[in-house]
Amino acid sequence: MSLASAAVAEDGLTAIAPPTERPYPFEILGLQPGDPLADVLTVYAERSDDAPTGEREVVRVQSPEGNVFEFAYQLFTRIGDVGINGRLAGVAQDQVTARLASDVMEQRPLAIYRSMRQPSEVLPEPLELKAQLEELYGPASRVTISGREMVMLYAWSEDGFITDLDALGPLTHEETRTSGNRTSTLSTQYEICGTAQHYTNTVDYRFRYPREKQIRPGCIATFTVTHKGEPGMTSINFELVDYELGRMQERELDRQIVEALTGEEVEASDMDL
Repeated sequence: MSLASAAVAEDGLTAIAPPTERPYPFEILGLQPGDPLADVLTVYAERSDDAPTGEREVVRVQSPEGNVFEFAYQLFTRIGDVGINGRLAGVAQDQVTARLASDVMEQRPLAIYRSMRQPSEVLPEPLELKAQLEELYGPASRVTISGREMVMLYAWSEDGFITDLDALGPLTHEETRTSGNRTSTLSTQYEICGTAQHYTNTVDYRFRYPREKQIRPGCIATFTVTHKGEPGMTSINFELVDYELGRMQERELDRQIVEALTGEEVEASDMDL
């Protein structure tokens, strides 16, 4: 895959049916992954007079035979960005970001983030925030408090909400490797809805064919809330990521790209040689 910065002719993507209602209750400002982009922009307009910022990417895939498929899509849309200088200076902020799918899912968000940094008297203390979230969603799958930082993780698997991640214990992944005439099996332990080397941990799209890693298999979504207190300032981050939607986009984009590169006979160009 190569990225381009100039405007280019785009190949068409065909949208699939909208995703079903998400099985988890978690929201950020009333929004969930899978919501129509128009809903996101409505919330933005209610909260900010400034136009959203964003970034576009051009994806170009070329087959070994020389066929090319190229399309562009918006990576994210955002309000409240204070810029790199503002972040380095630690100024107050309330930023909302929606990580968007491509046109195969009509630019619906795959993940929603909110980053807040305000004077400490404006934002709740850790236990106050914990109590509020527990009123909304019940106890988290895991709560970690270390120093000035508290992290609450709500994890939703294919079997539903995980009430206690620590009680589940680790899972085992086995991978067979062959080198010359020797075959060995490598066993690694991992946690469902946690990071692991043998699968992909983000919903960012990168074309690979064939796929060697899946996006967090067995995990539907995670909702992570991080509270960090510093002298005079408090930071609270909310992160809601839907891995099932990421897998849906990946499968459909892969399918359409491979089909476009292998399914049609190529016509000769008429370039002046």
